[in-house]
Amino acid sequence: MVQRSLILALLLGLFVANTPNSFAQLNKSYFFNQARQQLGKEQFPEAIASLNHIIRVDTTIAEVWFLRGVAKYYLNDLHGALSDFNKTILHNPVYSQAYLYRAVVLSQFAKYNQAFMDYEMAIDLRPNSPDAYYSRGISNIITQQPEKAIRDFTQVIKFEPKNVEAWLNRGIAYLLKGDTVSALHNYGHAISLNIFNAESYGKRGKLYYEMGKYPEALSDFNQAIKLDTTQSINFFLRALTLNALDNIEGSIADLNRAIVLSPSNALSIYNRALIMWQKGDTKAALNDFDRVVELNPDNLLVYFNRGVLLYEMDNYTDAIDDFTSAIELFSDFAKAYLGRSMAYARLGLWNESERDKIFAHSIAERYSSQHNQPLTDTAAHFMNLIAFSADFSQVSLSPSLEGYDSKPIDILPFIRVTLVPKESMKTTVQNFEPLDSLNEQLPDANYQFVLQTQHDTGIPNNEAGTHSKSYPEVLAEGIRLSAEGKFNQAIEMYEKAYRIDPNNPLSLINLSVEKAEMVHFIASFEREVGSVELKQNIRKSGKSAPKSGIQLISFEESLELLNLLDNLMPDHYIVQYNKANIFALSGDMDSAIELYDKAIALNPHLAEAWYNKGLIHLMLKDNERGCSDLGKAGEMGIRQAYLLIHRFCRK
Repeated sequence: MVQRSLILALLLGLFVANTPNSFAQLNKSYFFNQARQQLGKEQFPEAIASLNHIIRVDTTIAEVWFLRGVAKYYLNDLHGALSDFNKTILHNPVYSQAYLYRAVVLSQFAKYNQAFMDYEMAIDLRPNSPDAYYSRGISNIITQQPEKAIRDFTQVIKFEPKNVEAWLNRGIAYLLKGDTVSALHNYGHAISLNIFNAESYGKRGKLYYEMGKYPEALSDFNQAIKLDTTQSINFFLRALTLNALDNIEGSIADLNRAIVLSPSNALSIYNRALIMWQKGDTKAALNDFDRVVELNPDNLLVYFNRGVLLYEMDNYTDAIDDFTSAIELFSDFAKAYLGRSMAYARLGLWNESERDKIFAHSIAERYSSQHNQPLTDTAAHFMNLIAFSADFSQVSLSPSLEGYDSKPIDILPFIRVTLVPKESMKTTVQNFEPLDSLNEQLPDANYQFVLQTQHDTGIPNNEAGTHSKSYPEVLAEGIRLSAEGKFNQAIEMYEKAYRIDPNNPLSLINLSVEKAEMVHFIASFEREVGSVELKQNIRKSGKSAPKSGIQLISFEESLELLNLLDNLMPDHYIVQYNKANIFALSGDMDSAIELYDKAIALNPHLAEAWYNKGLIHLMLKDNERGCSDLGKAGEMGIRQAYLLIHRFCRK
């Protein structure tokens, strides 16, 4: 909706002139300029980190909030972006670009009335800029207001007569109005402005296809693919065109290519299933229908057509299951009742068959005056190639998160005491008295005790080993053994450290964590219990708690130790966070969320708690809260949060 390259270029130019005098201090100027460069390179997580340095010392600079909002926007963290744009406007009520970006975000939240107010404000502040007209035009298309969209894109064209995107979108607006002649004219003009723009040929080709002008459509799709072989939608649309021209093999070849480019695109797979079915390859068709059901479990036509196919393959029991699934999604699906009736008859279930047949005809009679709805018509046909909602986005649009996209989507681990090289620490002061005092006693001055969720690599060997006598030496040996996965030996060392100094909470922290992790490790083998993971096919509506993985009683020893820690350091975020992890692993998500909230109240900057809480909200299908919490985690430096936002929070 906001042109990425245009806006980023605008940002880089805008702030050279608008940097306020308050940036004269060296540290602010350095981080601000660094953030601008990172934005220009599309290094959005790094830009957020740089801007956070400024926000920690000065929360009044509108430009800083705006830049961070832009970075979050391009990471699909719309909740976080909206919050930052609000703060921008709070500190500078005439910041036109902030109104524009906020309008775009509000549109993606379907808050169109508020969005149009912000568009109006952006235009009032910068009446000679095409940007707000362009974005408002897109919103007008989305809200089915073609006349207003045409006016907006006409205004953009007045400012920029060679803006290809404006001509294309005005063509879309004319098409929405039903004016195919004007739409073709606009698409044609866009092509004349840039004969190397594949998108223009693709849009005109699609219109030709919809008009039944298949040779013209084929010519445009050929040109679009010649110019850009990475766009799966053009292969998909050319496949439909070739099918209409009875070139079945060519159609299948193009659908195969579209699926290679977009492996999770249910639209291409569904239509390939229909064509393979028509060709007589029922096994391939069934495999494709199975994939579509996994990708798009709420589309009743998939169940219906798979049910018909299974019926033809004499698999009447599974056919009944599919017809039933279609009926559950739409209770007045007349043809599904007829299909199930026929399958029941084949199995000799005559009463069930007659009941469904009668009910199907009663639906048709009830809707007899409204048969613009084919689902209620017993004579409707559902074998046409269709285009239900699908995403043809390129993989390259995903945020740059090297090293994170292959990680399992799981809650972050327990907080523990571990050892890290001193040179890797930004500061040696932990602001946690037991740690700071212990670090002064550590024999190896090259390492420091720290609190984090994972052990560092290269933990030094202790020459005394298990014969260590001092508290820091014993604790360090326990950490080394834990890092090597030696649970029982690590537990022995932590217990030894506790006996040396029962009032020092550090050994208890690690002892409780080690016992909890050992329980989880053993359970993963003995009872095939996995981690608390978010499945990729999570649906966006309805709530259902994940099944319990490990009984809470298995963590009894760890919880007792955490309760003991509560006495040593009351109301500490570590205790609440680690308790929350235990409840999450045992499947009690409500208690886990409550405890993560307590941890966050005690330490609002505990990114791991925001991340885990957001992940659990997604598991419970509460995407609104989940996406908001993950945005906070990403802002605080957990880059994997943006991977989840990209997968599950895009509008």
